[in-house]
Amino acid sequence: MTKAELQAFAQEQVDLLKPKAANTDKPSGQRARGKLQFFEAILAAYDNSQTPEQFGLLDAVNDSLQKIGAFASGVTFFSKPEECCKK
Repeated sequence: MTKAELQAFAQEQVDLLKPKAANTDKPSGQRARGKLQFFEAILAAYDNSQTPEQFGLLDAVNDSLQKIGAFASGVTFFSKPEECCKK
């Protein structure tokens, strides 16, 4: 997956999740809100407008992906998604 493809996927997910996330009275709406926050953080990173909280979320996900070996140290999943799982 390329960076452009990941960005397009994130935008698609934001568009799908926004209506579902509006209903936070239900667990499904709360789950949608959590997913929405993640995909919004990716989009914010791409236009350099992320909040410190969004940066922290992406950093935690990236650290986890590096720890399990999906990405090399120094490579972020949102800047070089095509580097995933290279040995």
